[in-house]
Amino acid sequence: MGIGIIGYGAYLPKYRIKAEEYVKAWGNFSAPGVMEKTVPGYDEDVITMAVEAARNAINCAGIAPDSIGTLYLGTTSGPYGEKPLSSTLLAALTGNEDVRTADFMGSTRAGTSAFLGCFDRIAAEGKGAGLVVASDIPLGPLDRASEHPFGAGSAAYVIGEGAPIAILEGSYCTSIETLGERFRRAGELYTRDLELRVNFMEQCLQKSIHGLLGALNLTPEKVDHLVLQQPDAAKSLKAVGKLGFPDKALGLGMIAAYTGDTGVASPLLSLAHVLDHAQGSERIVVASYGSGSDAFSLLVQDGIVQRRAQSPEVPTFKDYLEKKEYVDYLTYLKFKKYLSTFKS
Repeated sequence: MGIGIIGYGAYLPKYRIKAEEYVKAWGNFSAPGVMEKTVPGYDEDVITMAVEAARNAINCAGIAPDSIGTLYLGTTSGPYGEKPLSSTLLAALTGNEDVRTADFMGSTRAGTSAFLGCFDRIAAEGKGAGLVVASDIPLGPLDRASEHPFGAGSAAYVIGEGAPIAILEGSYCTSIETLGERFRRAGELYTRDLELRVNFMEQCLQKSIHGLLGALNLTPEKVDHLVLQQPDAAKSLKAVGKLGFPDKALGLGMIAAYTGDTGVASPLLSLAHVLDHAQGSERIVVASYGSGSDAFSLLVQDGIVQRRAQSPEVPTFKDYLEKKEYVDYLTYLKFKKYLSTFKS
């Protein structure tokens, strides 16, 4: 018994674009290790993807939507500059209006910040279950290499009391100024990067993970699965290469080769894939990145196998990954509204 994750869910759009389509259009594809990436449909946005992931998480938890007392949403690419997305998501999920909602934005670690914030909220007040959703469709200028890896996806977690499938063992967070790296000014549509070639990611991930392990008196050998923020399929692995994690810990969590960079959703989507396969007593370390890093450790509980068996109707990450339809580069531009005067 206690507070922990009692349900989780993922969502990926069915459309994909292969790296070779970029090569045809631009002569190159600057996303190391990424073979293809997810593409949102023309009628999909951050909120519609969040609804799908949230419903999967609620069904996995086996709770009524009206029992949710806290709802936090993390994104960098919402359709509104001023209007709470979490309230819109709540209206799509339940008729209950007596819910604390909050939007976490401005950084690719907004999803993990929302995740840890929800744990704190439930632990402090324990009013109903908490729902955390990370959903993102990062956009970049078409003529810059930074746009190449951008994909789309959403992940959701229900946090509450009862018989959790994973409990939070501890966390360690850092914040630094990452001048010139991945930013978007007010009123702009596209994320930019001044390409100063400073490796802030390596610095942040190493510091947060090392700090977490030290605080919990753990060594890398005690970690069964390592889940990382993945701007592509290579950068994060290089960043933690000196920390000494066993190769087996880096398997299930590495998904960017098939999804691309899903922004805020990246580490929590990877976590969902790991939880689809995890066994009781395994330890999962998650580390996000974005002007700092949130690192936390989860201990998987024995009940996770039974929980997965009780919710066979909930699509797994693999189900979404395998349900796909490829598009060409022109269709990609249409779906992401680069060729439209209307920007959702």
